[in-house]
Amino acid sequence: MNAFFDGYVHARTNLKEFVDQFDNALKKKVENENQANFNSFNFIIHCISHLALEKFQDVYTNTKFKEIQQEIMGMIYCHCRFKKMDGVIATYSVDDQVKVEDFIKEITYTLYFNEAECEAKCVCGLFEMRGIIYRYIFVIFSAKKVRELPEKYILDRWRKDIKRAYTIISTSYDVVDHRPETVRYKCILRTFNEVITNAVSCDEHTEEMISNLYTMNEVWRTSKPSNTDSNVGGSTVNAVTK
Repeated sequence: MNAFFDGYVHARTNLKEFVDQFDNALKKKVENENQANFNSFNFIIHCISHLALEKFQDVYTNTKFKEIQQEIMGMIYCHCRFKKMDGVIATYSVDDQVKVEDFIKEITYTLYFNEAECEAKCVCGLFEMRGIIYRYIFVIFSAKKVRELPEKYILDRWRKDIKRAYTIISTSYDVVDHRPETVRYKCILRTFNEVITNAVSCDEHTEEMISNLYTMNEVWRTSKPSNTDSNVGGSTVNAVTK
């Protein structure tokens, strides 16, 4: 059974019960996501080290930042060895000790560091698979005295300072009165549908509408308010984005 339905359905659940519980499971998922968003914007997790590479808790969601901290702590089990230099590409070996049940397994990975691009790549491919920085890359960055994590290693899907378009679309699980952006979105959408209907009557109106929209969007994009409304759990808070 899919973990999504844990606690809601079981092997003997009939069709009617499944439909009801499916709705409950979706509602709970939305509530959990809203609560996680609220926590990420309102509770800052303190750094566990003095490494500058760790100081991006204002960007990552709390859940992902905790995963990053686990990798930071895992650096104490790693030993980095320089192997060779080929142009701007430096090759390193990183020894690690991984706990497997009651045993400690020693593993070695090869990493490549591009000094021109400030880019590290490990043959394990963990960053490419999971999208978070692993301890091996942190070790190389530390050895090369990289003080600031390159932007390419902070993927958009883990960032809390990017507004997700789907969050302003109302669902059957929302308390719309507590979602200011959702109310504004629906109001604009109704007006926009009427404008589109009138604008498509000819090419001139269509081109004028598109031009005006681009102009207005550029103004709003460059003059965003310092605080944006964000609501989770029935209370409105100011979510500061950076």
